[in-house]
Amino acid sequence: MNTPANTSKPASQPEPELRAPESENTLATLAMPLGESVLTLTAGSAPVYGILHRSRAMTSQSDFFRLQFRGFARIEGSQWQHYANDDARFHVAYNCAWVRVDHPSRSVTFGPKNGINCTEGFHNLGLDTFLFAQTISWVKGIYPDYAISPGLIAITGNASEEEKLRRNAFYASQGFQFDWQDAGQRTGLFFKDKINRLLGVWDKDHIQEVGGEAMLQSLAMQDESRVALEDKVSRLEAANSTMKSALQKERNTSQILMGVLIVGVMLALWAVI
Repeated sequence: MNTPANTSKPASQPEPELRAPESENTLATLAMPLGESVLTLTAGSAPVYGILHRSRAMTSQSDFFRLQFRGFARIEGSQWQHYANDDARFHVAYNCAWVRVDHPSRSVTFGPKNGINCTEGFHNLGLDTFLFAQTISWVKGIYPDYAISPGLIAITGNASEEEKLRRNAFYASQGFQFDWQDAGQRTGLFFKDKINRLLGVWDKDHIQEVGGEAMLQSLAMQDESRVALEDKVSRLEAANSTMKSALQKERNTSQILMGVLIVGVMLALWAVI
């Protein structure tokens, strides 16, 4: 007699429980430096120079990338005005931007959570847009199909209509959409379905990053210019010395001729007398 086949279905495997995303603060402490470069900002009246620092942390669950900026100096006329205090330091809440990738949920979160804020010395220079665009470009190049965790935007106090429009344009210019929680658009969420639909753009005419090789090339060109100027000054000094020597000879000759002329006149007068 044939044994009946076992037609019962195997027990379904439970869905793996998603872990909560790792804290960005924890990831920031694990982040290792990726390098530094010089950032120039010329949107204002005086060119600004600063240091851009990149760092990254990778765990089995997360990938974390952060940019931090600190001012070095601005040029006013021919004078270098060095930054000090908060403008000259790396911060975790100001002049910085980060992005956290959570692999279990295949999602991305942008930060800081309260938005990208700049210290007073870098207001209205486009630094916030540059930092945001750089984090977008970085994550877009590695995890283009990941989803985006919506971010909260809010305005407190008596914000003007112009301030609200400027805030909205900051996110809209990168391709984000909005879900407002009030009619006055004071509080809402910025979102997009996929990373690859964001833009990652900034004002490249007024904000430029200078890498190590470009800096060395600039230093080499400045050194060549200095040597050429020193050679030109040396040649001008030599020519000036030659001219002074010739002039002195002319003066000596003139004095001798004048002396001869005077003696001749005196001899002539004596002869007449």
